[in-house]
Amino acid sequence: MASSRKPAPRSDPSDRLTDKVAQALQASAAFVVSGGAGASATDMVVAVALSGGRDSVALLHAAQAAVSAWRLPARVVALHVHHGLQAQADEWDAFCAALCARCDLGYFVRRVSVQAGTGEGIEAAARRARYEALGDMCRASGARLLLFAHHLDDQVETVLLRLFRGAGVAGMAGMPAMRKLDEAADIMLLRPWLEVPRADIDSYCAVHGLAWIDDPSNDSTRYARNALRAQLPLLERDFPALRASVAQAATHFAQAARMLDDLAGTELARLAAPGRDPDTLAELDLRGLRALPGSHADAVLRLWLRDLGARAPSTARLAAMREQLLDHGGGEPAIAHDDLVLRRFQGRVLACVREPDSLPAAQVLTWRGEPRIVVPAWRGELRFTRDDTFGVPEAVLQQPLRIAQRTGGERIVLRPGGPARALKQAYQEAGVPRWRRCWLPLLWAGDTLVMAAGLGMHRRWTAAPHAPRWRVEWVQAAACTRSN
Repeated sequence: MASSRKPAPRSDPSDRLTDKVAQALQASAAFVVSGGAGASATDMVVAVALSGGRDSVALLHAAQAAVSAWRLPARVVALHVHHGLQAQADEWDAFCAALCARCDLGYFVRRVSVQAGTGEGIEAAARRARYEALGDMCRASGARLLLFAHHLDDQVETVLLRLFRGAGVAGMAGMPAMRKLDEAADIMLLRPWLEVPRADIDSYCAVHGLAWIDDPSNDSTRYARNALRAQLPLLERDFPALRASVAQAATHFAQAARMLDDLAGTELARLAAPGRDPDTLAELDLRGLRALPGSHADAVLRLWLRDLGARAPSTARLAAMREQLLDHGGGEPAIAHDDLVLRRFQGRVLACVREPDSLPAAQVLTWRGEPRIVVPAWRGELRFTRDDTFGVPEAVLQQPLRIAQRTGGERIVLRPGGPARALKQAYQEAGVPRWRRCWLPLLWAGDTLVMAAGLGMHRRWTAAPHAPRWRVEWVQAAACTRSN
């Protein structure tokens, strides 16, 4: 943003809020330019999360003012998430749309359905849905910077709530002023007013004559944040420096969290590796993890899950993970966490993709000589390659083919002239985990087994000399993506 410049000092105290927005945008310009693929500060799109409430309306106004006063090469758009949790949700959408129309600003809205997941309250579910929708709208609008109107009072409430819920060091750091919005790392979230008290935003709205809408749920003490907010004036009466002290403590916790992440990151780099199959995202060395003190192993597991894009586990959840994955030696535990399943297998802790609840039905296929047949229901594809020495006779493949799950008792010959072996035994010797076997289909031609995914072709064939033969392979979806 070399073309921008800071305006001369202004006497209006509310200009401080505009300047904070401009400074945050300038500090983030390098992130936009580093995005590659034609990204540059000269075509920057800045998105403001607009609920229609006082704080977000003020931030939208300040963002426009900052772009104008500081001559920033940027365009401001507004993003609104329609939760449908309140009867007035349609009115809020209409208010935000009208506000943006008057200001000649781009306006994007997404409707979301809020459904609480396992161990998740309605507030957490709404927050998760909101961030997902905002990420989608940022990509639709071309915005790589997303502004939130969180302020000092919000930060204090967040830190205290986390304290009351027993948060760890990272949680007690509160909300960061800047972070990447999602694992894709193409959007930066900014909170330029995190050091600004709510009273200053009230003054800003009064100076500029801004109108906003009030959410009636803000007065309901059934929500933990509102209940805490109602008690803060009493606490401040006896502890006048409460807000400043809590914010300072959050800064100290943030510094400590970064140090712990650095230490855990060193261990994680030594223990972590990419997954060895398409359904495994990553893995950890179990022996190395067990050798660490319990608190160090916890820190490594937390950082590993965070790097994989999963929510931070609670203390109790993390203790359960450690007990099942590290402390117990038998069995093959499976711990569901967000969209992952954590497993222990052959000296490794695996982060696996969560499987669908049910297996697909058997499918009948017809092969007409094409090199591949994609089978989406089984998340993979069959590939056919001419192999007149060891392949399946073409006459066999020209029969109606059927792809289906195992039913038990099947046997397979894995090398020419070798013995027929039970599939269960063959999978065990091949090191294929039990949980993966049900998702590895069998290919049949009539009543004849042609191939077992994860093992290979059935090798007991007789055919006339010089008859065409074909090698048949099963490739899972993730591997298909890498190779195509």
